[in-house]
Amino acid sequence: MFNTSTINKVFSIAAELKAKYKLMPIEAINFCISSGNDKIGHAMNVSTMPGFDCGNCSHCIGFCYDVKACVRYPQTVIDARIRNSVLLERDRDEFFRRIDNAMNRRRKNKMFRWHVAGDIKDADYFQRMIDNALNHPDFTIWTYTKMYSIVNDWIANNGPLPSNFTVMFSKWDGVPMPNPFNLPVFVCRLKSGNKDYFDFDNCFHCPGKCDICKASGRGCPFGESAWIDEH
Repeated sequence: MFNTSTINKVFSIAAELKAKYKLMPIEAINFCISSGNDKIGHAMNVSTMPGFDCGNCSHCIGFCYDVKACVRYPQTVIDARIRNSVLLERDRDEFFRRIDNAMNRRRKNKMFRWHVAGDIKDADYFQRMIDNALNHPDFTIWTYTKMYSIVNDWIANNGPLPSNFTVMFSKWDGVPMPNPFNLPVFVCRLKSGNKDYFDFDNCFHCPGKCDICKASGRGCPFGESAWIDEH
């Protein structure tokens, strides 16, 4: 677990970079969409800045694995996250346009994960995620979120999510998680405990490679409640 001073140092670097990118022309901001990584395999993904762009993270920020990446690689990971955050803040239309364009260019491994870091910002942001799924029916798309009320409100007002879009509610011990529509749940099993508040024995154990899950037809991309060990 990261202490407060470490987290504050990450946030300080992020704030300095944010100030720099807010002064740059939007067209000069190099948007970062990853084609995959060692953990999630060959799945496209987009992130924003952990903590800055997570609306319900006070309980989990000290355990956040993307904060770990920010600590290890501040000049690359924090920089990439902040560039995306600034573009989202300054021109939301352009932010989503660049994601759509990147997905249009994808010819294989059509998987897309929202938010290795960051979370759903607000109701408009989530609607744009929905529109993205509808515009890319050939993609398997998923996300993890603690912004439960935004998702619950959308389903209550609009009905089921698009069939190619799975929303996993990220469960955290001590954080109320209203789930009236029985959405799938994802849990990080901490080394320090929390082994009794989730049915680990009867839910899918995440292997850490999303493309493996897609090939097997199991796991988060297919709406199966799952868990992973703290890492």
